[in-house]
Amino acid sequence: MRKHYIDNIRTLGILLLFPFHTCRIFNSFETFYVVGKPNSICDTFILLTCEWFMPLLFTIAGISASIALSKRSTKQFIKERFFKLLIPFIFGVILTVPIQTFFAEKQHNGYAGSYLEQYTLFFTKITDLSGYKGGLTPAHLWFLLFLFIISLMALPLILGCNKFNINISDKQFSLYTILPLFIFNFILSVFEIGGQSFGKYLSFYLLGYFILSTNNAIKLLENKRLLLTTLGVLFSVIRIGIFNIIYYQNASFTVTFLSSAFNHLTTWVIILAILGLGKHYLDFTNNILNYFAKASFPIYFFHQTLLVAIGYYILNVVNNSLMQFSIIMLLTFIASVITYEIMRQFHITRFMFGIKK
Repeated sequence: MRKHYIDNIRTLGILLLFPFHTCRIFNSFETFYVVGKPNSICDTFILLTCEWFMPLLFTIAGISASIALSKRSTKQFIKERFFKLLIPFIFGVILTVPIQTFFAEKQHNGYAGSYLEQYTLFFTKITDLSGYKGGLTPAHLWFLLFLFIISLMALPLILGCNKFNINISDKQFSLYTILPLFIFNFILSVFEIGGQSFGKYLSFYLLGYFILSTNNAIKLLENKRLLLTTLGVLFSVIRIGIFNIIYYQNASFTVTFLSSAFNHLTTWVIILAILGLGKHYLDFTNNILNYFAKASFPIYFFHQTLLVAIGYYILNVVNNSLMQFSIIMLLTFIASVITYEIMRQFHITRFMFGIKK
């Protein structure tokens, strides 16, 4: 039976990216492809969400993989990952990401050349891979590449557990056994690729597959949803305070280490709370939710490229920051849905961007 709350949490996670990436245009502590006047409200929103929403998507991916592998063969699963993740990643880096760096070059470097000239620059200018000021980057599509690699890396472990009949679906969980699992994320987080913690995302995928896909774990989270939500809110407030101390002062190694551990605990608690709340309040569907359950992945694919392009022009023609934020976010959402509707009409674009018919 389809788990509608998983679809709905994924959809809400994708939709969260519209205010999040719009806030990135106006944040004060890290640059972006296009930048506006820094805003403390945007800073706060980013700090409240940045640590957990991508781990949430990898956790959901792990849960979804558990469902998929119960219905598909290993070969079918690999084929699906190839066409849904790797192929869109390749076409995205070639066709859509250079649009973002074109506006980044114009914003940060005063670039006055043509888009085609910048297209050559995109593949030859090697920087830190963020691409915020131009140069080669996977941009937000790093998520597709990481998820593809993680999906394949996790398969031997999954198949090995199946071969030796290692099954924890009947295990009874409590908060005393499930909360300490954040240590798994904390330890693996040291493995980074291109500035992203590959090990952390791998750990969330595995925890999603082996633990959070089980009925007993989800039942626990649903029963403890209010406690977990309270802890998540409290820990988030404390985390912002710790960030301000570390960011603006020279913190010792011990303080930084303990802060990192607390960040991982907070992220884990928030994810558990969201799953518990989702199971209790979002385990249903309707026409709108069903539409976005299918559209959320392509919308994720297109949204940031559209946001950067729209943001560049809105920042130049609108002066009020609140109006800039509102118009950029709204137009990006509308443009993303329209782009999805157009691209899903043609077989070739469905293939290129991983869109289901």
